[in-house]
Amino acid sequence: MGFRRILAVFIGKLAIFFSRMAGNQGTDFPGRLARKIYPFILSDLAANIDREIIIVTGTNGKTTTTNMIAAILKENGSSFVHNQAGANMLTGITTAFIKASDLLGTKHFDYALLETDEANVPLVLQEVQAQVLLITNFFRDQLDRFGELDYTVRVIKDAIHEKNLDLILNADDPLLSDFQRQTGLKTWYYGFTETIYDEFSGADSREGRYCVVCGQELNYERFHYAQLGKYHCPHCDNRNPQMNFSGHDLEMNPGISFRINQLLIKSPYHGFYNAYNILAAVSMAKYLGIDDEVIQKSILYNQPQAGRMEKFIIGGKTCLLVLVKNPTGINQSLNALRQDTAEKSLFIALNDNAADGRDISWIWDADMEKIALPETNIKQVICSGQRSGDMALRIKYTGFDTDLIQIESRLQEGIEMAVKMDCEAAYIFCTYTALFACRKILLKLQQKSAAETTEKRQVSGSN
Repeated sequence: MGFRRILAVFIGKLAIFFSRMAGNQGTDFPGRLARKIYPFILSDLAANIDREIIIVTGTNGKTTTTNMIAAILKENGSSFVHNQAGANMLTGITTAFIKASDLLGTKHFDYALLETDEANVPLVLQEVQAQVLLITNFFRDQLDRFGELDYTVRVIKDAIHEKNLDLILNADDPLLSDFQRQTGLKTWYYGFTETIYDEFSGADSREGRYCVVCGQELNYERFHYAQLGKYHCPHCDNRNPQMNFSGHDLEMNPGISFRINQLLIKSPYHGFYNAYNILAAVSMAKYLGIDDEVIQKSILYNQPQAGRMEKFIIGGKTCLLVLVKNPTGINQSLNALRQDTAEKSLFIALNDNAADGRDISWIWDADMEKIALPETNIKQVICSGQRSGDMALRIKYTGFDTDLIQIESRLQEGIEMAVKMDCEAAYIFCTYTALFACRKILLKLQQKSAAETTEKRQVSGSN
């Protein structure tokens, strides 16, 4: 077995190297190949974790939350394995362990930090002895792949039942309110008290409309966003669990500032959904016993990555790359866009590959009408990707001026149009399989712009 493990690690590392040389991410294939050589490779390498194996899952925010936790662990001086590239299936997680390991597969780490696709949580728990599971939220997402939301929730409940691990859960999501009762596991809760951004009706809160305990309709005192808010069931008295980590005094202008219990946290991220991601990450850090000063510094200097409001400067213009994949995600991204008062162009790339979800009907469930509001200050929309026409049709029905809607299915040309428009900012929205292609384009445009600026300065200096 030792020889096969060493061979699997060696071949996996070679596959990562050649995949990167070919310009690919090198995330899934190496792990798949190594698992064929030695099926127990993940279990063996996971046994080298000395403290906690941390799993982070949920519909929205798991990549950003996991990256924030990683920044805190790094600042803390901890060693850890992390599937940073966001490959959150079993093969991608295996690749992350192989990449971090030595050739013998014996290198030890303090932690493993594993972003995990919801449907893959049972598979990971079969091979890895995790100590803590953090769940961000449950929203409707990719019905053609996951099925109905209650099925996804039930799959995770069944997977963790009688496992020896702790839970860190969102107290504001009613779909998580019975996890402790159903599993018997020790549970830590995080959530927000009332904020100035709350609403008193929830048009997009259908997922949390009914009590998970008795099935009766819930009463909401306030909504933070989607079904997240302060709720209770008038029939069985199911309500928000008592919070261990309470977020309050939230300010977004457009960066984020709030207190978690008594700890002041500031971040350059935008949007209420990112405030939840910060709260989840800090809750995990507090659970792990990490010092407050380390947490504050890490969150303050942690910058958005890989399409999570990632910023590019092109020709002096701010361009923000945003991954959107379901109604709740795009609603919150549009809310963040509205908080930016600048004149802006909006590029939206809609793909329907397997990783995006073949069913694109979710764009009709999203509150795209926000695009047409005057305060959103969008001057033009470019629709791109494989289903550019479908997105253009959806935007037409928002009431947005059809003369200001353009279709350009090619990503390069569409992004260049958005960037070159006479606006103060450009927002680049895209679904998952367009994300890395859009990011490459923006990076090249940013590099080209920086080179041209440098050249102009040199010419000006020589004169």
